[in-house]
Amino acid sequence: MMLRNCLLASLLLFSALGSASSNKSSKGGTVVDQGTFAIFQNGQRFATESFVIRQFPDSSITSAELRSEKIASAEIAQSSELTLNPDGTVQRYEWKQAIPPHNSATVEVKNQFLTMHYVSDGKQGDQSFFLLPDVFVLDDYFFAAREVLLWRYMAGVCKPRPNGECDLERTRYAVLIPRRQHSEQVFVEMKGYDDMPFSGRPQHLRHFVIEADGQDWHLWLDSNMKLVRISIPSNGTEILRQEK
Repeated sequence: MMLRNCLLASLLLFSALGSASSNKSSKGGTVVDQGTFAIFQNGQRFATESFVIRQFPDSSITSAELRSEKIASAEIAQSSELTLNPDGTVQRYEWKQAIPPHNSATVEVKNQFLTMHYVSDGKQGDQSFFLLPDVFVLDDYFFAAREVLLWRYMAGVCKPRPNGECDLERTRYAVLIPRRQHSEQVFVEMKGYDDMPFSGRPQHLRHFVIEADGQDWHLWLDSNMKLVRISIPSNGTEILRQEK
């Protein structure tokens, strides 16, 4: 399949990502993608993310749950829910930690900018960010949102060539990391195609790099535009989609 056709497919996927009102249930809808990512560090599995991306007639919700035995010598159980408008802007984001300490963060749009209500180690507060809703939420430990970011990148920056393919330029995005109450910028770039084994068979995968927080994240999408692998060489982390 030519890259242009792949980008059209990603555009259809990304156009499904809309906003859900704050009282809309994350259940129901059409499932755009769902699965689990096994998270490894230095070859040892320490966490699992389960996620589902649901499409509604005018909205989508990306929900994820993270469970592990230990991270930094502490058991964790976290959940997140990201809601986007039809143009890809943030409508609402919620993050919760299910075991003590019961920390949480809720991001909403207020006066055209983003405001976060948080509970951190027993303290409550509000924090305003001078960030427009087109910022992308990339919270720690949740990787399904990286897939959505790649869809947005592919759908948004295609420059058609005469042969019908597309050039994808290195692109900068503002991102918000609610768990850390922090914002930064990342760069996304398509590096090409890699032939590598996955799930016991050779596959032709699209290779992307996200430059974030001084690290290079390598990500691979399969022919169905689904994220199947992430590698962060600088800290020995690897994330692999699990077969059903």
